[in-house]
Parts: sequence; C-alpha cells; structure tokens
Amino acid sequence: MKSVLVTGGSGRLARYVIEYLVERDYRVTGFDCAAPNAADYPKGVQFVKGDLTTLEDCMRAISLSEAEAIIHLAAIPYDTELHPGQSRIQKLPEDECMKVNTMGTYYLMDAARRFKHVKTVAFASSYYALGMGRRLSGTPFQVDYLPIDEDHPNRPEDSYALSKVFGEEILHAYSRAYGIRAVAFRLQGIDWPFRKDDYKYGITLEARPDHVGGPVGTTYQYVDPRDAAQAFTLAIEAEHLEMFEVFHLLTDSRHVEDTKDVVAKVWPDLVEMATDLEGTEGLITAQKLRNKLGYKPQFSWRNQSDQE
Repeated sequence: MKSVLVTGGSGRLARYVIEYLVERDYRVTGFDCAAPNAADYPKGVQFVKGDLTTLEDCMRAISLSEAEAIIHLAAIPYDTELHPGQSRIQKLPEDECMKVNTMGTYYLMDAARRFKHVKTVAFASSYYALGMGRRLSGTPFQVDYLPIDEDHPNRPEDSYALSKVFGEEILHAYSRAYGIRAVAFRLQGIDWPFRKDDYKYGITLEARPDHVGGPVGTTYQYVDPRDAAQAFTLAIEAEHLEMFEVFHLLTDSRHVEDTKDVVAKVWPDLVEMATDLEGTEGLITAQKLRNKLGYKPQFSWRNQSDQE
C-alpha cells in the first residue's frame, strides 16, 4: 500500500482526489491549515493541521504520513494584491498569494527532500501560468501557435499566474537537485459536479470580429475534479516519466463547434494558426497527457450519462 500526502486536504478538489485514492487502497493523509468538516471527510483518512509556509509543519505532515508521494493542491486561488482602480474585495494581505503559493511550495519541497521515502510530487498548477489571467499591462495575450501545448512560452503578469510559474520552477529545481520525480498539472477551471446547473455547455459563441490577441480569463475549456483525481493518480503511479514533466489538464471544451470555427469567430487574428486544428478540444491541448499518461477524461458534457 502506497502512502500519499494531499496538501490543501480540506479543500474541494482534495475531497475528490482523496476519495479516488482511498477507493484504490492508498493510505492517504490530508494536510491543511483549516480542519475539514468531519461529516464530509472520508472515514479512516488521517488529517494533519499545519501551516504550509512553515518548514516544521511540512516536515511533520510528511513524517506522520510516511508519504511516498505528495499531491500538492494547497494554494491561494487568485491574486491578492491591490491594483490601480480596483476596490478592495478581500481581506487577505496583498502578498498572501505570492507568499503561500511560492514559499509554501518551497517549504514543502525542502521538507520532502529531507525524507528519503518521498519519491514523487504532483502539483496543481494552472493554465493561467501561460499569462491568460489578469493582463495588467493592458496588452493582449500573445499566442505563438495553435493548439497551445506545454512548450508554449509563459507570459504571466498577475501574482497568481506568476506564483504558479515559480511553483513549477521550484519542483523542477528540486527534481534536478534531489531526484524527486515531479509533475505539474496546468488545470483548466474546475466545473464542480454539485454545481453543474451553473455551467453552460454546448454553447455557440458570439462573433467578436474586432478582438485582438488570444484568450483572457477563459478558453471555454474546463476540467471535472473527478478527471483531475484520475490524472493526479496516474502521475504518482507512473514509472516512465522524465524527472520533471508539465501537462495541461482538461476534460473538454464547452462549445459545440469545431475549435477552428471558434477561433475564426472569437479570436479572428489567430485564424491562420488554426488551419490544421481538428475536433472540439479547444485552444489548449491535453494530447501529451493522453499519450504519455494514458489519461482518458470520463466526465464530458458530451456524454450526458457520465454526468449522472
């Protein structure tokens, strides 16, 4: 039985990941600064309360879990600094996103390298790392080619996107230095099954003939947390990966039209790049994930029976 530590263990995504692992007979420990709701937390799963930005707490969680693998989900999911013209909408310190996401990942990896039993770390990064979050400069997101794969240049501007790029680099550095196999998943926005009526699928997008540049905020793609749980598990089980790998992680697109037709309507200045696009997957491709890890998304809206 393999032991797995899940950071952000009280969060919504962790619930799906932990349940998926438990069903496959993994010994799982959750780690978070906030205790989970006992009524919702999977039975028999150990929980360690602690601060991700404290080396001692990270070491304690790894020690108590005896983790051979770490699934690192903990993060502040948005930038917390105040920008000109923006009203204060949250009470977190302005450096909270950068501190937790970057230093928390550093402390976790520095704790992991002190325990010989930690072999693999799988990290929840984001497609925002590309630079599709806040465009603080006011300039469009630059697309170099389509579909966008893991080799496309990152051009982040906001602190959340930048923290995810830093997180990937921290994993890469510790993989080189200490031989910890590391995988970074750039998740699309998560569509939660219990809120499925809030999301729009099978949509036909309106034309934007005057739009310049690539997408900002959304590519009209998503990931179901149950598919994310599958991907994280595949990553910690894989024995054939490079020591550091990045994968785009998504379930499907929301649009009914082929991606090349969507590009022509929504991102018209990219139309020459879309000539060879086939199918409806969207601007960002998960082909590497399917080919290299055998990932098969199960919860697309296009198969309604999977949504029940």
